[in-house]
Formats: sequence, structure tokens, C-alpha cells
Amino acid sequence: MPIDFDDLLDDDDSIVTDPRDIFLTLDRDKAFAFPRDIQTEVMKEWYGNRDQPDTVIKLNVGSGKTLVGLLLLQSSLNEQVAPAVYIAPDKQLVDQIIAEANALGIETTDDPHDADFQSGESILVTTIHRLFNGKSIFGVGAEGVKIKLGSVVIDDAHACIATVTEQFRIELPNTHAAYQEILKIVEPDLRRQSHARFLDVQSSDPRAIMEVPYWAWAKAQEEIMQALHSRKNDDELKFSYPLLRDILHLCRCVIGGQKLEIEPDCPPTDLIRAFSRAKRRIYMTATLSDDSVLVTHFGADPNKLSDPIVPTSSQSMGERMILMPQELNPEITMKEIKGLLVDLAEEENVVVIVPSKSASEDWKDVADQILTAGNVVDGVEKLREGHVGLTVLVNRYDGIDLPHDACRVLVIYNLPEVASFSDLTDMAVLSDSQTGLRRQMQRIEQGMGRGVRSNDDYCVVLLAGSKLTRRVKSPDGLKLLTPATQAQLDLSKKIAKQLDGVDIKGISDVIDQCLKRDPSWVKVSKKTLLKAQAQTGLVLDKASVAVRLAFDTARSGDYKAAAELLSAAANKAQDDDEKAWLMSKLAGMQNHLNPATSQKTLLAAHKLNPNVLRPIEGIAYQKLATQKGAQAAEVQSYHQERFLEAADRILEVNQLTDELRFQSVTPDKFEAAINDLARFIGLHSQRPEKQFNDGPDNLWALPGGSFLVIECKNNATSESGISKSDLGQLDQAMSWFFGKYTKAAIGTPIMIHPLRKLGEGASEVEGMRIITEKELKKLRKALSEFAKSLGDPDILNSQKQINELLASHGFNGDEFLKRYTTTLK
Repeated sequence: MPIDFDDLLDDDDSIVTDPRDIFLTLDRDKAFAFPRDIQTEVMKEWYGNRDQPDTVIKLNVGSGKTLVGLLLLQSSLNEQVAPAVYIAPDKQLVDQIIAEANALGIETTDDPHDADFQSGESILVTTIHRLFNGKSIFGVGAEGVKIKLGSVVIDDAHACIATVTEQFRIELPNTHAAYQEILKIVEPDLRRQSHARFLDVQSSDPRAIMEVPYWAWAKAQEEIMQALHSRKNDDELKFSYPLLRDILHLCRCVIGGQKLEIEPDCPPTDLIRAFSRAKRRIYMTATLSDDSVLVTHFGADPNKLSDPIVPTSSQSMGERMILMPQELNPEITMKEIKGLLVDLAEEENVVVIVPSKSASEDWKDVADQILTAGNVVDGVEKLREGHVGLTVLVNRYDGIDLPHDACRVLVIYNLPEVASFSDLTDMAVLSDSQTGLRRQMQRIEQGMGRGVRSNDDYCVVLLAGSKLTRRVKSPDGLKLLTPATQAQLDLSKKIAKQLDGVDIKGISDVIDQCLKRDPSWVKVSKKTLLKAQAQTGLVLDKASVAVRLAFDTARSGDYKAAAELLSAAANKAQDDDEKAWLMSKLAGMQNHLNPATSQKTLLAAHKLNPNVLRPIEGIAYQKLATQKGAQAAEVQSYHQERFLEAADRILEVNQLTDELRFQSVTPDKFEAAINDLARFIGLHSQRPEKQFNDGPDNLWALPGGSFLVIECKNNATSESGISKSDLGQLDQAMSWFFGKYTKAAIGTPIMIHPLRKLGEGASEVEGMRIITEKELKKLRKALSEFAKSLGDPDILNSQKQINELLASHGFNGDEFLKRYTTTLK
């Protein structure tokens, strides 16, 4: 008869709750000898404060987060804080976690209905997608709690954010009946916002989007609810509609040419009550610099969140050589960088993360594989198995592991783009604000972490593209990176600057020092990480937190208190762009209380930033001042105030030339670049259609009192000629110009279009000029040369020499028209 050894345990000894002690009692694989010092440090601190409802644990990649998470949940089960669930970003990681649990000797399951899980005998391991959806097996909203949760670990919390927001978003293609119904309901209000942009949406232009004004959304709630409710069982709605139906009036709707999106400002994750009522919620993240998502997306109380648990050393982070070639030498071209990467890819796996599918087109000629959502799993597996060459990852900055030889050179190409229409409209307002910068830097740092997945891993990280380089090298951008990343970036820069004349060959040489394991590089790299101070304390974006608190307050029906929260946040805003964004949120909340006050607030926001919604009454047009002073003086003033270093000027002009291209950017970015171009060469400019809902895309004032009336069609795809509708817009723009300015004013109609010939039924606008790719290319080249010349302090300090430069490059008066425009064929 076997002995029951449990009888030999005292009652006090039968339950072990300290995570480290649990580890020592497990019948584990011999690979797990003892917990690492970092793991022990984290578990000890958690154990001393384990009854906090929300705990944040920050561990660098490769520090053994999975082991820590499993032991904390086992500790909770032993204390009967059960059931316990381990949440991962995707199914692949679920399988990895279960495999590690088996090796440790911890009981797990992937079945929520498993009796051992529900009784607290084993840990459920599942995906974030399975927890948060409109048919969640854990219960949704009024259904209450179907499966109780006591303790929850959310692993790689930042990587889970994209899934959470997607689950709380309705997406309908333009082929769906509800899309067509909603578009018809809100059509009058969209036309009033911008007739031209509405026509783009109506014609299914994939780049066109428009936000439905909040007052139009509010007044049409009954019809919109009916359009959605009657189709609630459709595949496009059955998982998302149940989460949003009761807060539809607090949602935003943005309609694009190909689809529409409906989502709230923040996902109401508390609708999954099993999660919101869990006694312990543990968020495990990498040591990223922004913790706001724990509040905005998971509903953690910012007043109850304690400082995150962070190891005292950054030594567990892998080795990264982070280089910005265009900071070291702003004249290094992307063509040179691509050539370098192609050479490196002959022996190493090189991975380039690009922000969008359109951006991936620039890499088609050199890529061995381009990975999008549909083929990313198979493509990543190929990288793990052996040498592939050059891989392009489209808009994947998190949730991808590329350890060791899977990725030895990682490239972040240009600034990350947002994933949703709502984020896109917000970033149009926030792009130059501290809030917008923080969001971008968060994504960049996530992307940089893909290539180093353990403390014995190493990788070269290149940050490429003028826009990205400018953001990261700015003092405001740099300080938003974690201390370890800042230290690695600073070290790499110091080493590279030791080279004589940093050209692309110099960049290649310093990369070889890392890839070929130069002992001096390895030594100084590890020493640098030891010096990097761990980042302590929570980093919360006050504006984003205020929006979450106001949203939750409005859900309870207290619009007055919600408006007061937003008003207070707007008054404390860090800059005008953030203030305008918060004021537009405030206006939306005030609409539930007093529509007239709401419109006044929106008008004030629009004056701060014209990218917010236009008020119902619109904005009174303000004439563009004619160019009375010397153009050279305008150039001098603009450049001396804006650029402290010549390199910054070159980076900005590189950004402009990147965006002054046909079909490579959205119409809005192209029109913004045309506006910035005018200011760069000392001219006054406006975007009347954007700012005042009427007139041309761009208006320039030339020296001598004449004007350029510009319509931009950089995304025109017709091969038969300039369309009748495009020329109709230019004709209307000229009619607008003559209606706003005196009869004596001279306005030249300009069409920026790939073609010079008229399409079927189209008529020439009298006196019109065309800028085709030939002229645009000539303009980009002249702009770059002009910027380089201004790098000479003697020239910039002399209006006479600036004037000579303007003349030689054809940037003044009629000469601009002669050099950079042409006539119809």
C-alpha cells in the first residue's frame, strides 16, 4: 500500500504561496534549475503587494516573463484567488506558454470549460481575442459573469492593444447594406463639411475618409441603430455590435471610400465583467515608456495604480547597435541605404518594418518576401528556420518575435502609421503635439524590440527615413524613449562619429563591428546597459487619461461632469494641438447638454487647429495677405526661427521631397507638403478647402501681388487624361478666387496632375498651367539644392545672397511658372 505523504505535512505547510518557493516544489524539467535574480526580485516585490487589484510588471524581452506570470498565477490559485487565466496576444504564444508550463510542472489548459480550470486546479491559457469579443464565453454586459475569474495575467499588454481596439470596433465594407444606409443618412452633413471630399468617398476612393460630425451622429441615432440592429447577425457585426450597441451614441463614425468604422474613444473592456471584477489583474509589459494604455484600454483606475515593478538593472536586455544614418549624414539617400541592406542580406536576415502597404511598394524590387496579415506567420517561420534575405514587414511593430539569426539587421522605415480611421483623424490634429509624439515613439520602440528577444541576443537596428529621423533625434522625441534605448542610441552615435567622413561605407563598417562580434564593441555595449538606470514610476499621458475618465463618466449619463473633466484637461494642455483635440472632445460632450455652447467650443478649437471638425456655421474666410515684403526676408525669418542646425533643414527638405510625389502619399499629406513648400521658399500660403470648406486645395501669394490657385490630384489614376470633374473643380476654384479677391487680383490656375492632356468631355480652364511628374521632379531637385545652400551661415545672414538664390532656382514670381509648370498638350 503506497504511503500518503500529504499526511506528513502540517496544515500550515500544505499550502505554498510564495512564487519562488512554489518554483522549488515543482516537478520541473532540469533546464529550470533556479529562478534568475531578476525573476526572484520581481516575484518578491509582487508577493509583498499581491492584493493590489491592478499590478504592472515591466520586464525586458528575454527576462523570463512567462515563468514569472505562471508562478504568480499558481501562487494565486494556492491562495484560492481563482480561477486563474493567462492571456497572450495570439495562439502561437498560447502554445509556447503551455509548453513552458508543462516543462515547469504547472497544470494548464486551453479549454475555458475545463473542470480543473473552473475549480481552481489548473491555469487557463488563452488569447486576448477570446476574452474580449461580443460573444465572449466569459459573459458580456447584461449577461453577467458566465465564467468567473479571480486572477488574470495579461502578457505583453502593449501587443494586446491592437486586438482589444479591433474587437470594440465595427467595420463595414462599402458593399454592406448598412454602410450604404448610414452614408445616405449622414450625406448632407458630410457634404457641408467638404463637398469635394464627400465626392471622393462616394466614388469609393480608397484614400478618402471623413468623420461624421458628432451632431449629425447624435440626431440620426435611431436610424443608424435600426440599420445596424436589423443586421446584427451578419458576420461583420455579430462579434462587435453587442459590445457597442448600448454606447452607440458615444461612438465616433468615420466613413471611407472602401469601408466605414464605428468605435468609442476608449474600449469599454469592463463589459466583460469577469475581467473587471477579477480580484487580481497583472499586466506584464516590456519596459516601454507609456503606460496610458492600461487606463485607456483596460480600464485600470489611474488613482489606484501603483508604481510598476521594475528590476533595478537593465542587464537582461539584449545587445542592439542603433544607428540613424540620416542623422549621421543627412545627405545619405534611401537608395544608398537600400543598397547597403541588399548587401547585408546576402549573408544575414534583414527585416524592414514599413508603415503601410503602399510604403512596401518602394521595397518590391529588393525584397525576398513581403509579409502582411495573411502570410506573416509563415514568413516569420521561414526566418526562424534559416536564411531568407531581405524581408519586409507591413505595419507590424509588435507581436512578432525574431530571435537570433531570424533577424540580425532590423530597419524601421519612416514613421509608423495608425491602424484605424479614428486614430488617423486624431493624428491629423495631434501629429505635432506631445501626445502625438508619445504615441509615435511608443510604436517605434515596440518595433525596435522585434529583433532582440533575449539577453544573449544581438541585432543592428537602423532608423531610416527623414520624418522618422527628425522625430527620434529631436530632444522631445529622444526623452520619450526608455533609458536603455537612449543609452544604446547614444553609444552607437559616439562610435560612428569616430569615423572620418561618415558616408554609407562608414555606416557599413560600424555595422560590421556588431555583426562580426568585435570584442571591444561587445564589451562597451554590455557596459553601457549596466549603466542605464531602470525607469521607475508610471508614465501616464494626462490628456488620454482624461478622455478615458470622461468617457466612463458619460456612460453613466453624467455629461456635465464628463464635460468638466475635459474642460480641465484642455486648460492644462501642453500645446495648442493637444488643446484643440481636447476641446473638440469637449464640444462633442457639450452637444448632449447645450448644442449652441458645443458649436462655440468647436469654433475655438478650429481656430487653434483647422484639422478638427468644422462647426455647423463654418469659418469666415480670411484673405491671404499679399506678398508685400521681400521674399528673402521671409526666407530668412522662417529658417532662422525653425532650424538650429543645417542638418535639420536638410532632413525637413528630404521629408518634403518624399511627400511631393504622385500616388505615394494621401492627398492631405501632399496638399500639406505644397503648403509647407511655399513657406520654405518664403511665400505666404493657405489651404482654403481644408481650412474654410471652400476654394482650392492650395493658394499661394507671389511677389508682386499675384496668386497661384492650385488643385492637387497627386493620386489621379486615369490614363485617358485630366477628367472633366477634376477640371470642374479647378474652374470652381477660380470662380471662388474671383469672388473673394478684387477684380484687379491676378490668379493663375494650377493643376498638379500626372497627365498634360484633356480627358473625354473635359474643357480647359482659361490660363491654366500643369505640374506633371517632370516638373515636380525638377522642383524637388531645386528645393534640395536651395536647402543645402542655406546651410552656409554667411548666405542665410544675407538677404542679398538669399535673393540671388531664389532667382537662380526660379522660386520667385513668373519665373516659378516658367520653370515648374507647363501647358496642356
